[in-house]
Amino acid sequence: MRLISKKNLESAIESYSDDAKAAIAVWRKAIKDNDWESLEEIRQGYSKSVDQVCGYTIFNIKGNQYRLIVKINYTAKIIYFNFFLPIPNMTKLSGMMKMKLNIK
Repeated sequence: MRLISKKNLESAIESYSDDAKAAIAVWRKAIKDNDWESLEEIRQGYSKSVDQVCGYTIFNIKGNQYRLIVKINYTAKIIYFNFFLPIPNMTKLSGMMKMKLNIK
């Protein structure tokens, strides 16, 4: 899989701890080493905790301390970075996703 918006992801994790950055590095290696064709394949090969909501795929990062939200085009093998948030900021995510999805 290929990650689009690498710079945006790097910018989003810049202010977080080194262990959060290390967890993202593990995730990036996993996506680079795999060509997933479905959410079920991700769950089988990466983590059962990966979820999909409104077309976004949500990865639990670093023992469920962070959420990494992406869009995946399985046919093109491309992952588009959207958000990286610690669990306490998940209410912020709701508002951001509503704006992005143009929901009132």
